[in-house]
Amino acid sequence: MMPNKPRSDVETAIIKADLQDLIADEIVPSLKFKHFKKNEAVIISGNELNYFYIIIEGRVAIHNSSEKGNVAVVDYLEKRGILGDIEYFNNCKYLHTAIAAVPTDILLIPLEIMNTHLTKSVSFLMFMCSSITEKLMKSSIKNARSLLYPARNKLCKYILQTSEKFETPIIPFVIKDIASMMGISDRHIRRLLYELIDENIILKENKNITILDIEKLKYYSSYF
Repeated sequence: MMPNKPRSDVETAIIKADLQDLIADEIVPSLKFKHFKKNEAVIISGNELNYFYIIIEGRVAIHNSSEKGNVAVVDYLEKRGILGDIEYFNNCKYLHTAIAAVPTDILLIPLEIMNTHLTKSVSFLMFMCSSITEKLMKSSIKNARSLLYPARNKLCKYILQTSEKFETPIIPFVIKDIASMMGISDRHIRRLLYELIDENIILKENKNITILDIEKLKYYSSYF
């Protein structure tokens, strides 16, 4: 009996992200798999759209920059998250810079394979539409909250959601990164943190926050 042929990195990635029904076997040899180290650039804003990216494992931070050079983290994408979908349908260059927030594995699909194969697949097009719809929904909700929520409540909401997401009361918290993501100055973030610390709602140690009073945090997260 002939031994089974070992799977390639691309085949393993497709299985890990449950993409078997979306990607035909015939195009697998044309795809690429790449591991990105923490803080390594995945995409640079303004570069030509050459690849379509699907996150297999890890986390990618989406950065936006102003004309003055200020950088803000506008979103995070994780497993089965897509990069290049909006640019593909708008036939434009990459809109944002994407940085690996943690060690991240990504499947790269060449533009020509998108054109010749995947955009002719109803299931893959639905996958792309689902991704774009989710991004639109998150953007709409974030914009609404920015208009309605005071900064203190937005900060509490972020701490609570991050804690729930990772199922732990201790979360990483780098003031500069959070300030950029929320569009709030570093000084204001520090002031808000001191208020929460004084009320014994959180404890800040080095680059971590520990939630001490989950009920008060929930109250401030939902209060307008």
